[in-house]
Amino acid sequence: MPDLFGRLASFAGVGKPVTDGRGAVSLHNVTVGYGGNLVFSHFSVDVDPGQFVYIVGPSGSGKTTLLTLLQGSLRPQSGKVMVDGIPVHSLHRWQTGVIRRRVGCVFQSYELLGHLTALQNVVLPLQLAHPRIRNPRAYATDALELVGLGDKVDELPDRLSGGQQQRVAVARAIAHQPRILLADEPTGNVDGPTSGGIMELFAELNGMGSTVIMATHDEWVLSRYPAPTIRLEPVPMRVAS
Repeated sequence: MPDLFGRLASFAGVGKPVTDGRGAVSLHNVTVGYGGNLVFSHFSVDVDPGQFVYIVGPSGSGKTTLLTLLQGSLRPQSGKVMVDGIPVHSLHRWQTGVIRRRVGCVFQSYELLGHLTALQNVVLPLQLAHPRIRNPRAYATDALELVGLGDKVDELPDRLSGGQQQRVAVARAIAHQPRILLADEPTGNVDGPTSGGIMELFAELNGMGSTVIMATHDEWVLSRYPAPTIRLEPVPMRVAS
């Protein structure tokens, strides 16, 4: 198996003391919603550097919304969102690249670029995160081999199954060993053995010091890989009088 994490640890300085909120996540008194419907109302939560936590809750409770807030794609109506020491709530839209270079993301929609091969989809964000890295293709190839796609590096996304696309998204997220990994139902479109492989990779990344925040309703994952949970509940809708 490629020693991807070992090589990246020395490159990225993993293991150095965590300061100034690096690797930590904090939401304080956050209110956010869509079209007048609240998802969170005065919501607060803290995740310490190096933790592995699950986000659980019924449909509509805000699991994906929470991850989108942490990624910087959604602004709260009020409150503070701190990610890796960065005040995400006050970033301008043109500044969101700052947080995305520090945070690895695996979302349900995969968000792969259709005109790029699997390898290129991993190389591009790796180069953005670490512009001085030598031979990024080697790191990207290692990441794809770790998720079992070493023979698919030259395939375009539309030539891959949904499960394979998900694994490319996982490879893209872990290739630069981010200080924080956000994952939204990463095992939802893959079989049992692949789910186990993904979780083992996340556990290894976490063991190297990265904070992992994963939304899931996969009972097999929750029982097989226990970790602290953030349990969300839908905000009660207000009934007009």
